[in-house]
Amino acid sequence: MENKIKILYFVDRMLKGGIQALVIEIAKNIDKKRFQLDFLLLDDGHDYELENTLKKLDCNVYKLKNVWIRSPFDYIIYYKEMKKFFEKTGKNYNIVHLHSSSKNFLFLYFAKKNNIKIRIAHSHNTGFKTTNILEKLVGNILKKFLIKNATDFMACSKNAGRWLFGKKKEKDIIILKNAIDIDKYKYNEQLRKNIRDEYNISEDDIVCGNVGRIVEQKNHEFLIEIFKEICEINPKYKLMIVGKPEKQLMEKLENLVEKYKIKKNVFFTGYKNSSNDYLNAMDLFLFPSKFEGLGIALIEAQTNGLKCIVSENIPQEAKVSDNVITINLNNEKEWINKIINIDKTRNDCIKQIEDAGYSIKNMVKELEKYYYNVLKL
Repeated sequence: MENKIKILYFVDRMLKGGIQALVIEIAKNIDKKRFQLDFLLLDDGHDYELENTLKKLDCNVYKLKNVWIRSPFDYIIYYKEMKKFFEKTGKNYNIVHLHSSSKNFLFLYFAKKNNIKIRIAHSHNTGFKTTNILEKLVGNILKKFLIKNATDFMACSKNAGRWLFGKKKEKDIIILKNAIDIDKYKYNEQLRKNIRDEYNISEDDIVCGNVGRIVEQKNHEFLIEIFKEICEINPKYKLMIVGKPEKQLMEKLENLVEKYKIKKNVFFTGYKNSSNDYLNAMDLFLFPSKFEGLGIALIEAQTNGLKCIVSENIPQEAKVSDNVITINLNNEKEWINKIINIDKTRNDCIKQIEDAGYSIKNMVKELEKYYYNVLKL
């Protein structure tokens, strides 16, 4: 089919995270006879494994060479390179789809300049990753430019849409759920045994787990603090943290583990390509994030059948089964009591996950239909 719909996604970089996992799944499942899905990335000086994954999925991958935002002055070269890209290549797309926050509004600005009619801004979070007050202030100002240059607004949850686009745009926001390949996350007894054997975890040990990048947003320090108390109550408890570490924060967490003398009880696995396998080794999933656009790791844990204890900051859309219990982060004692006393028997939640719209195959069909409708085809 010659006349494919050409779509250009923007993701700032293809490191391993929730947004990247989602767009990879879309690239795997989209109808390649009808759609050509390509990617534009910034360049932080590193090449990432997922860039090659996209190429193997027949996606063209473009990079704005030497463009990475570290200071306001970086926008000068960013502006020039984005302008050059759209004049040469970007103008050939039917749709552009921004998977980022307001700091990358130039993607939509130059798409508009080059007469691309459909320009989608997609919110995946409910807060800025930075803790710098000035950077947050600039980010909030840039939201206006993002909204001005977008034609369509999408979000992974109502809260994520409200945060990036504001209450005035609420009625215009399309909620597209961050779906998963459900079969990958079903409970597997053999994988449980394999991974627990790898870490010398006995079957009568109780493994509490968390999956996600080790960054401030995910609040791993909170887990270490409460686990100090839990290990005093019952040394059979283990904490397994699966995710790519941010170096400075990782050192801080390791120092805390050393200080509290719980090194034998805490496992940092690092990033795993098959993080879904590690859910099988767990008996309980803990998710104390300070903020989340959705919290796809929670969907994955429920699919695996795990009971989940989560912070009140997790959007309601991610709590799709009776396996989820919400506790305020200020109430450490309640977290500890619930972790110790909760029934850790797995419950099959597959049908609830599917009924809630978190099957990737169904979600991609919904997205394809959306692309056709906005182009009026």
